[in-house]
Amino acid sequence: MRLISLELKNIGPFIKGNINFISEEESIQNPPVTIITGENGTGKTIILDAIRGLLLGKAGGLERNITRDDTDFFLSLKYTTDNKTKTLSSSKLENEKKFDTNTYSLMRRFLDLRPSQMPDATWNWVIDYWTSKLSSDSFDVAHLVAPVPEKVYINSLDGIQKNVEVSQLICFFDYLKTSDNHAEKELGSRLFDILKKIIKLSLIDGEFKYVARTTLKPIVLQAGQEVSLEKLSSGNLYLITRMISLLGKMYSINSLNKFTIENLCKTQGVLLIDEAENHLHPKWQKRLIQSIQEIFPNLQLIVTTHSPFIVSSVENARIFVCNSKCDHAEITNETNIYSNKPVEEILMSPVFAGSYSFNVFLRKLLKTFVDIVELTTRKFSKITQIFSF
Repeated sequence: MRLISLELKNIGPFIKGNINFISEEESIQNPPVTIITGENGTGKTIILDAIRGLLLGKAGGLERNITRDDTDFFLSLKYTTDNKTKTLSSSKLENEKKFDTNTYSLMRRFLDLRPSQMPDATWNWVIDYWTSKLSSDSFDVAHLVAPVPEKVYINSLDGIQKNVEVSQLICFFDYLKTSDNHAEKELGSRLFDILKKIIKLSLIDGEFKYVARTTLKPIVLQAGQEVSLEKLSSGNLYLITRMISLLGKMYSINSLNKFTIENLCKTQGVLLIDEAENHLHPKWQKRLIQSIQEIFPNLQLIVTTHSPFIVSSVENARIFVCNSKCDHAEITNETNIYSNKPVEEILMSPVFAGSYSFNVFLRKLLKTFVDIVELTTRKFSKITQIFSF
């Protein structure tokens, strides 16, 4: 699955708005990361809500009504699955939190239906949504629970990765790798290797150790100490719980389609991320997208953020800015301004100029340095032209 474009009319702060996630020149198979930034209240999260609302349709409501005018609105999402391009749209509310869409075929996946009840549907892609909220439930597991692959899309757009379900996945992968069945053991070993890589990427000087069989409690080693998951920091847990939950979805798709274990994490899909920086130190903000792509290389990422470190961390990203215009907001494509720029330049841009505690002197000093570098580069280029270096 790939999202191609989104059109909005009277949704949130937007009177009109358009986003092309993939241009005609870009590959559907290898879409760019889309980054949406802007000040508070300019509609970044609304854009993700619009996508979720259209995909869910009547199957599940949003947390709020996002229409600007209940009687005069429109939203449309162009997407592709199985090499077929389709459009999902709505101009009518089912209730204040649900959209009545032009087709229900995609929506049915998010209901508690099995593949046999949807014979025309393909189950070969994943979709997930990460909010900045952490689940508050316990990590304690009462007994082993095997994932149900047919439920892979259930609750995938509610943004909640329950702690107990993450623990259950870890325990199941641990159990699977000790199976007497060769195929199960091989799959379990592969899943466990990926699990260990996720945890290593998510911790400073840490690694996964084992699952305590008597308590079904996953144990990690951090700074030389064995600790259970609930004792980790919120930033560590943000990455671990979400990436392991996503690994569980990859397992489900693999099981439904009998993919080879080499392709376990190569399933295509869409990942929506809302303001990940809330839990992450700038060092981790810079590594976030790279870490996700390292484990799940075929996901299309659509990310909202206030962080210049995230904006600067992705090569060739498509970057959109939500700008406040008094009584409404506008979405502008500012890829040429922000893409592939160092964080120092992005910090001085209009969107981030007042966001960080650089005093006036430091900001002027930084700008002077950038100007000198640019001037020196231009002069050197002119000199080489004159002397034909």
